[in-house]
Amino acid sequence: MVYLQEEPEKRSRIPQSALFRAGFLLFVVVTIFLLIRQAAVPKSFGQYGYYRGDNVEEWVSLPQNFAQGNPDCTTCHQPEVLQTGQSAHSQMDCQSCHGPLLTHVKNPKQPLPKVIGNAELCGACHRELIGRARDLVPTVKLGQHSGGLDCSRCHDPHKPLPTKGGSNL
Repeated sequence: MVYLQEEPEKRSRIPQSALFRAGFLLFVVVTIFLLIRQAAVPKSFGQYGYYRGDNVEEWVSLPQNFAQGNPDCTTCHQPEVLQTGQSAHSQMDCQSCHGPLLTHVKNPKQPLPKVIGNAELCGACHRELIGRARDLVPTVKLGQHSGGLDCSRCHDPHKPLPTKGGSNL
C-alpha cells in the first residue's frame, strides 16, 4: 500500500493578524478624517454649489466704503462727471481713481486726500505690458514717458486728451 503524502497547505506570506491590523488602521484613519472634515467644513458649505452660503451674510455685514457710483458724484461734481462720461474713461467709476468715497458722500466737507496722477495710479491701466492690447488702452513705458512727473500735468483724467502738445499718451 502506497500512501500519498498530502502537500502541506500553502500559507499566505502575510499573517492574518497583520491584514487585520492594516485594515483596522485604515478604518481608524478614514474615520478620523471624516470626523475632522465634519467639524471643519461649515454647515452652509454647498448651499450654492461649491460655495459657503453664510459668506453672503458676512460680506453684507461689513461696513460699506464705496459710494453707489457716479450718480452720487453727479450731485456735486456734475461738470467732471459729464466730461468724463464723454471720454475714453466713461466706463470707469469715479472711485477707480479717487478711491472709496462713501464717507465723502455722507460728509462732503470732510477733506479728501489729493489724487496724484502718478505712474503707479495711471500705470495700473496704462503701463505697457506684453499681451495688453494697445489699440484698446493706450500704453506707455512708464520709466521713459513722463520723466517722473505726475500724469495729470499733461493729461486731464476727466478728459484724457493732452492739455499740452503731443500725443494722447
